[in-house]
Amino acid sequence: MPEPCPVTPIHEVFSQRKSIVAVSFIAAFLFLIIVRLTNEVNFPLILNCFGQTSVKWIPFSYTQRRTLRTHYGYINVKTQEPLQLDCGLCAIVSNSGQMAAQKVGTEIDQSSCIWRMNNAPTKGYEEDVGKRTTIRVVSHTSVPLLLKNPDYFFREANSTIYVIWGPFRNMRKDGNGIVYNMLKKTVDSYPSAKIYVTTEKRMSYCDAVFKEETGKDRSNPIPQCM
Repeated sequence: MPEPCPVTPIHEVFSQRKSIVAVSFIAAFLFLIIVRLTNEVNFPLILNCFGQTSVKWIPFSYTQRRTLRTHYGYINVKTQEPLQLDCGLCAIVSNSGQMAAQKVGTEIDQSSCIWRMNNAPTKGYEEDVGKRTTIRVVSHTSVPLLLKNPDYFFREANSTIYVIWGPFRNMRKDGNGIVYNMLKKTVDSYPSAKIYVTTEKRMSYCDAVFKEETGKDRSNPIPQCM
């Protein structure tokens, strides 16, 4: 006589179903977390459960979870608004020829903010110095070097923030600032260019730091012999 089929008690059936539902819920929850960390997605139906009808879930990346800070010492030439920026891990890339053949471009590009100086090139040197540029700090004397290739610096690389520093006599906004006038014409020709200049107060602060660190007064250079 064949053995009777095993019968699962009804309470065990409900228990198994609860376990399946619980595992399914956890899996779905983990899936939503992964999507949140890796993509920019709207979940209107889910958010409605929490009383929110339109909230955008932002990727949980290193750079996006930082709040922008306002830096009042740097003013946009076009909008006259202060610079808003916050950086986590920064890479300050030297202009030195010693960067050649170093092959650290990929490592540099992984930084949240990448700083370069004046017109230091990246095109053709990406393997050594990287290809991304967040900020270029440019001396007033180097502005003409940028203007020799304006299409590259202010159109092709228009995501870069340019911070121009120099003495007040060259940066004044009353029409007598030679460098400031050049920058004004540049933003008229390239409206999307992000060009900022240091305020007189910020420049005075930087000069004081330079003097304290080096013992030299940059704001009053020794006259050159003729």
